[in-house]
Amino acid sequence: MSGGGGTYEVAFVRQHYDAPPAETTAVRLLWLLRAHLPHELRVESERIRLTLAAPADGAPAGPERAMGDILSHRACTGWTVEC
Repeated sequence: MSGGGGTYEVAFVRQHYDAPPAETTAVRLLWLLRAHLPHELRVESERIRLTLAAPADGAPAGPERAMGDILSHRACTGWTVEC
């Protein structure tokens, strides 16, 4: 996850062959991240890039906490956050 300019870019990477396809996972991510309202979404075959707004107080804890919660959801099995 990288921050800058009031936004955070997060890249999710497919780690398992039997993980859901990127398009399906992108829809699930949007639903799970609805409180963070992504600014941009780029879907590739093995990677999903989201740009999220930074919290008003500038602290990255909100998006970082959300990423951990999302990846623990069974809808995102087989995907990880690219560091």
